[in-house]
Amino acid sequence: MMLRITHYKKLLGLLVCLPLAVLFAIVSLLIISPKPALHDGLSYSTAICDRNGNLLRLTLSQDDKYRLWIPLKDVSPKMIESTLLYEDQYFYWHCGINPFSLFRAIWKTYLTGGQPAGASTITMQLVRIRFKLATRSVSGKFKQIFKALQLEWYYTKNEILEAYFNLAPYGGNIEGVGAASEVYFQKQAKKLTLAESLLLTVIPQSPSQRSPHRRNIQSTVLVSVRSQLWGRWLRENPQHRSIAPEIELARVMQQPNQLPFCAPHLTDAVIAERPLKSSMITTVDSGIQNTLEHKINEYIERNKAIGIRNAASLLVDWRSMEVLSLVGSANFNNQEIQGQVNGTRAKRSPGSTLKPFIYALAFEQGIIHPMTMLKDAPSAFGELSPENCDRGFAGPIHAREALTRSRNVPAVTIAAQLNNPTLYEFLKNTGITQLRSPDFYGLALVLGGAEMTMEELVTLYAALANRGVLKPLRFLMDDPAVNEGRRVLSPEVCWLVLDILKDAPRPDQGYDRTWAMDPLPQAGKRAPPIRIEAHGA
Repeated sequence: MMLRITHYKKLLGLLVCLPLAVLFAIVSLLIISPKPALHDGLSYSTAICDRNGNLLRLTLSQDDKYRLWIPLKDVSPKMIESTLLYEDQYFYWHCGINPFSLFRAIWKTYLTGGQPAGASTITMQLVRIRFKLATRSVSGKFKQIFKALQLEWYYTKNEILEAYFNLAPYGGNIEGVGAASEVYFQKQAKKLTLAESLLLTVIPQSPSQRSPHRRNIQSTVLVSVRSQLWGRWLRENPQHRSIAPEIELARVMQQPNQLPFCAPHLTDAVIAERPLKSSMITTVDSGIQNTLEHKINEYIERNKAIGIRNAASLLVDWRSMEVLSLVGSANFNNQEIQGQVNGTRAKRSPGSTLKPFIYALAFEQGIIHPMTMLKDAPSAFGELSPENCDRGFAGPIHAREALTRSRNVPAVTIAAQLNNPTLYEFLKNTGITQLRSPDFYGLALVLGGAEMTMEELVTLYAALANRGVLKPLRFLMDDPAVNEGRRVLSPEVCWLVLDILKDAPRPDQGYDRTWAMDPLPQAGKRAPPIRIEAHGA
């Protein structure tokens, strides 16, 4: 009798000690094992948006995935709730594995020979996705379980859930709810409705079968599974029965090839020149961008008979230096016009658009004032004999009118008298790049002899509006605002030049305008055709 009691005690002790030993071994392994890298080695997409948060472009990750990182707080609460209901109701209660679900799955799959049952928690699914484990074998399943315990040991529940929402497969090359919501519904994940959340929730469990990429967006499988989840949702939230018609309404889900691709030249520049983040908010206004693109296409259509096939435009708010619109070409995808070349950054002759700065420097140096009488007559400046675009000469002309009418001879006459700085020195000082030596241009610099980009020219004109303070362009909303800038002209001189330029002709009005009747006075400068004759070699 005593031996039997002793035997039972040993057996009981073994039954108690064995689980404790296993638990001790597991904890020891967790302690000595390195922290699993949830995010190392992964690349993500970048959502480039306009100033109002509208998507301009969603880039691919380095491995050609639409994988957009978003924090858990930016996932719709409905999406979180429906995912937990569908995938792992006890997520916040277990340690990475659900023992009851695991036992049920083993019982059904291996002991009764019934239909295989799943037991994967969200943590286990994340392990399979992140570490690409083959979990159909017994050894693979044990690896998955241990890795899940590791994640739970080193990461918080919210960190694990956040990683799941950023890596879960949603069909095709779309990973993460951030990318899925942008692709399928063209909205941010935090704005997903309950109906949209239910649709997305059921995709990761079988993305190849339920993916909207199968073109039959409201496929039988997807709708059927979504309806089952809706039934479970109602059991948990009976107060939502009133919105059943909205849930059952067919949803239009877009395809990746329907993603917006707006302001491509600007977004190309941002991608090439800035450290990429998950979200980048540009200064562009989509409405203005679309309007400007439309106007350029209209202009090309009106003038194609005279050989105009391409154009570029840059619109900047001179107060903040924010780029509101950038159109680099008439058609980004037109290879005949090299549409992918950004015309706002191409070096081109500025034509007569530098004349306002010649007059500004002359005013600054006391050489002339707006009512100084100048000579517009045939003249030679060494080998340079400039003509006007109308092939005529005005004779005596006030400086104000000479600038307004863009007369070439007076501009060259004034430029020849500039000193400290000359026009060349002024351009160099204001950051115009790739200038050759002053002797290479001579006075032809006045009439567009040097090349500069539209961005450089716009920056110069913005300095006039900013009372002579030069500031850099801003392309992103988080670009630092430059309040001080660098003074290159006096405020008084800038006022004089802008006052003159308000009388410059517009293409639709010419010189016949009454500014008192104009609701929005504008100061501007066109670049008429230039003809330069050089005598000698």
